[in-house]
Amino acid sequence: MSEKTVVVVDQFTKRVGTVQRRGWYPIGSNPTIETSNSWKKVTVLGAVTDDGDSFYFWTEENLNRFHGIRLLEALKEKFGEELVVFLDRAGYFYARDLWEHVSGERATETVGDSSVACVRGDGLEVWYFPSKLPELNPVEGCWDQLNEWFKHRLIPDLPRLKQHLARGISQINEPNIWNYLCP
Repeated sequence: MSEKTVVVVDQFTKRVGTVQRRGWYPIGSNPTIETSNSWKKVTVLGAVTDDGDSFYFWTEENLNRFHGIRLLEALKEKFGEELVVFLDRAGYFYARDLWEHVSGERATETVGDSSVACVRGDGLEVWYFPSKLPELNPVEGCWDQLNEWFKHRLIPDLPRLKQHLARGISQINEPNIWNYLCP
């Protein structure tokens, strides 16, 4: 039996624009900052393994269950055939089609259950974090670093957002996932 790789996954959305923060300015001054607000966005799916490897990809589309399935396929291709993947309960991860993809069966005990904690398939186990506890997910720390990296940066358009994302992601220090999973 081969050793399984443990992978933790989460998502991060960044919109074209800037983060606006309050500041202190001299009395009588009239500071201005150029801002841009837009519906255009990029959602990043990020994964960190128990070995400290990482995998990030992004899309401009709204995530759905097919993105979750494609993510699992990409993780198997990147990290090997034997995976244990931890996901949050976002609708695109916590979906019947994804469970059926993992288990290989249309009707399973877990597929009909609204309180699914784990789905098992051939070489793949998907475990779900409890609801409303993002602090259990180590990838949240990656997004904290990315938010800090974006602080006070104006992102005027989608191409520049993608450039900044690539630079920001390269600055992330991936956490040790066991500090989160086994406190």
